[in-house]
Amino acid sequence: MIAGEARNELRRQLRDRLHYLPQDGDAALRAWRLRALLEELGIRCDETAELEELDAALIASDRGTDALIAARLDDDKRLLAYARIVARLLVGEMHPPLDAKMEYAGPAFVSSTREREEEAMVRGLARALVDGGLETAPRPLYDDDVPKLTFAFTPRTAARSTLGGLHQWSVLWYKRSNMYRRWRSRRDVSRAIAQISVVLDRPLVAS
Repeated sequence: MIAGEARNELRRQLRDRLHYLPQDGDAALRAWRLRALLEELGIRCDETAELEELDAALIASDRGTDALIAARLDDDKRLLAYARIVARLLVGEMHPPLDAKMEYAGPAFVSSTREREEEAMVRGLARALVDGGLETAPRPLYDDDVPKLTFAFTPRTAARSTLGGLHQWSVLWYKRSNMYRRWRSRRDVSRAIAQISVVLDRPLVAS
């Protein structure tokens, strides 16, 4: 069951391992790497599921977590399906004692603002994984070690708090704006944001 501390620990381990996941190779190899990563974290993967309208499903219960991948998918679509499962685990919410998340082949119907925002983050983060560039998505979605927005009393904490505020703003608009997600996915934008982050998170040098 993915709940509470167990869910947070799974996310932490998943985020840690993604930073070291190789991005070279064809779609079949990269899909296999994502499957191996999920199975290493205790998630059972089944690529033989006879799913028609779905590309994948993530099912969590008291017995554990299962990722079902449609048998009809080719290598490229299988890679995207695994990327969506990983993204769902990173940013989605699973509610005990039993929950399921469906990854549709086309646009998913969602009935609430929260579900729309989660779906937007999952699709954006999955595309970043497939394209081999996590940095083209907001860093808090895939990294625990980010500055937080706090009350700042020194130049150092003020700079980090400013960066934390920018992170929060980025995640907020990533949830809500198609235009922002497209803009954020550009490599030149991600490089510029990385440079700003370095400046704001640079340690102060004692004089």
